[in-house]
Amino acid sequence: MAQRCHGEQPPQSRVGLSFGAFRTRLVFAERGFLDLEELAAGVSFERRLSKQVTLQLSGGGIGYARLGGPAAETLRGFFAGAGGSWSVLEQKGAIPFVMIGLALAGSLAVPGRGGDDALFAFDLRGSVTAGYTLAKRWTPYLVGRLFGGPAFLAERGRTYVGTDVWHFQLGAGLVVGLPGGFDLSAELVPLGEQRVSAGLGYAF
Repeated sequence: MAQRCHGEQPPQSRVGLSFGAFRTRLVFAERGFLDLEELAAGVSFERRLSKQVTLQLSGGGIGYARLGGPAAETLRGFFAGAGGSWSVLEQKGAIPFVMIGLALAGSLAVPGRGGDDALFAFDLRGSVTAGYTLAKRWTPYLVGRLFGGPAFLAERGRTYVGTDVWHFQLGAGLVVGLPGGFDLSAELVPLGEQRVSAGLGYAF
């Protein structure tokens, strides 16, 4: 989406660095509700296939994760994902742009002490993003996402199957185009699966 800040003929590729924190609640059969909070950093690569379609690959590390509250053990791991977006409505006059997206991602987090305990999760999520580019540089937007997928908790020799309590996100963000093809982005999601993130990108 940051490519929208570069005018009528945006670059074909973009690389990005991002940092994010999120908080949600999982529910596991025979284990109950467990709060999950996580900090992660990642890289991404986007390739524009046409004026409407863009594909993305992403991956990174989970520097901190905690499942079950402040007394729970700290986890670390990694994540990877792939997805695409499709522009269904171009910005024109007072009409904002609208994009829909589909992404699949998975993550694995384990205790720093090692052992067989682990948290593995993956989800498929769809999104709708609507925004408006001002002065060819500033792009505020609103975003809504629906997602679902299983989570597997291996703990003390047993495996529990669970999922998110909330299967949606509602939030807003801002992309700022900078000289030389760079851009800054930030997003705040206060409803559903809560998330805050920031990133730096370079389009070429």
